[in-house]
Parts: sequence; structure tokens; C-alpha cells
Amino acid sequence: MTGIRMLLVAAAAATAIGCARAEVLEVTGEFPAVSREASFLRSIVVDRFGGQDGPTLQIAIERALSMAGPEGRMPFDLLGGRAGRDTAEGAINGSVSTGVDERPFKQNQKQCVTKDDKGKCTKEAEVEVQCRRRIITVNADVRIVRSADGRILYSVPKPFREEVSWCPGGAPAHTTEEVIDAAIRDIAGSVRADIVPHVDTYRIRVRESSKGMPKEAAGQFKDLVKLSKRDPRGACAGWESMQGGVAAQHPSLLFNLGLCAEQRGDYDRALALYRDSARTGATEGNDGADRAARLIAGREDAQERARRRKG
Repeated sequence: MTGIRMLLVAAAAATAIGCARAEVLEVTGEFPAVSREASFLRSIVVDRFGGQDGPTLQIAIERALSMAGPEGRMPFDLLGGRAGRDTAEGAINGSVSTGVDERPFKQNQKQCVTKDDKGKCTKEAEVEVQCRRRIITVNADVRIVRSADGRILYSVPKPFREEVSWCPGGAPAHTTEEVIDAAIRDIAGSVRADIVPHVDTYRIRVRESSKGMPKEAAGQFKDLVKLSKRDPRGACAGWESMQGGVAAQHPSLLFNLGLCAEQRGDYDRALALYRDSARTGATEGNDGADRAARLIAGREDAQERARRRKG
């Protein structure tokens, strides 16, 4: 019995395997913020926002940034008032404009025009009815300025638009005020998403194709794909043991090895393996390489933030 077959038998006999899953590996990793420079700020003040709903957006952003991250800490020291404006490393400000346009319009609807003595419709016709259309827009412009040198680290428009129509017997699901409040909360949440790194847990499907592999190697590879449903570590160990064999440069093996490296946090090796898999024919390797590069950036950014906090 080959070493890989023995590994498969041992893994199948293990008692702590867990529930069956699809042929995917679950990965948790930290990705960099969209605005990496803004994410390095240690302290932020949410300054004034122009417009009628400016104060509402200001408070919504403060609340969004006051939420603790996965490590249980706030992403920034959030400061306020004059002292905050004088001492914070960065300031968030901008403006927001809100518009509501509601007007009537006419529309033809099929309606019952004749009923029998039992109330059953016997004739329908197109009837012109008076309806209403409501368009709500919220347009915010948000920027972050670094206090030390006045550099603008982040400047992004945040548009929102909702259009709803209703006719007699119907009504909008939400009031104008509810829609605007929800839009402002969403805008505030998107600002946080842009300037705070995020930890994601995601599932990536292993590559199953063994086309082009020698018969014995293909059988071993397919067994390991099945094993990945209940014992991902065992499958990864099996694929590692195939790396020096006849299937060493097969795109599926290279891709799956990259995924295993990504799962255990070895992003540099994952990047190299994904690139090799893409070069040999696994188009999924391009997405994997992009993801690994972002994970490397996320790791480097975390190290840089830790360094600045100690400084």
C-alpha cells in the first residue's frame, strides 16, 4: 500500500473528523483597507458635514467607527470636540445633500368592470388610474485629511438613489424618513469598510480535474479531493506528498497546494503556487494569486499599524 493510500485509510478511520462538507477549504484572513494610508491613522475626529443631513451623517460615521473589530478593539482612537480637532491624526469631513421628488403619473391597469350577482368578475378592461412615483437621492462626499501635513488620504463620493411607484391600493414599504435614515447608515458603514481592514472567513472550492495525470496519480488525487470534505489537513498532506511525483506540475495539484498554503497562512507560498497553477492552465489561479497578494498586504499593514502604535 502506498504512503498516500495509508494516509487515506488512517484519515477515514479517525474519530474526530466532523461533519461532511463540499470539496472546499475554509480560510480566514485579514485583508487591507481600501484606503491603506487612512487605515494607518491612530486617531480620528469626525468633523462637521455640510448640508441639512450633515449632522446625522456625522453621528452615523462616529457610531460606525466606534464598533469594535474582531480583536475587540476600536480601529481608531475616536476623538471629538475642539480638543479632537486639535490633536487627532486625521479628520473626516464632507457634505451631504438629500432630495425627494414625488409626483403623480397615470397608468393603465386591468380592472374588473362588471360582476355577476355573486360578485364574480365577468368582464375586465384597461382602466387609467392615478399613481405616484417617489425618487429619493442622498449624495454624500466624504474625505479624510491627515493633520500632520494636510494630505488628503481619502476622497470618495457616496451616492444613493431609490425610486418607488405605487397605485391605488398600494403604498411604499418605508416612509421617506426611514429610507433616508437607512441610506445614511449605509453610507457610514461603507466609509468604515473603506478605511478599516477586515477579517473574512470564506470558502474556496478545490480543483477537482485530474485530466492529463497518469492513471495512478489521478486516482490518488481524486481520493484526496474526496478526503478534503471531512479532513482538509489530511488532504493537504496528501497533495504535498504528490508534489515530488509525476503530477508535480499539474495545474490542479498546484492550485490545491496554493489553497492549502493560504489556509494555513503561508501567503507567500500560496502566491507562488497560484501563479504556477495559472501558468500551467488553472484559470482559478489568477483569482487565488490576487487574493494571496491582498492577504500579504493585509499582513504587512497590520505590522505597520502595530509599529506605529508602539512609536
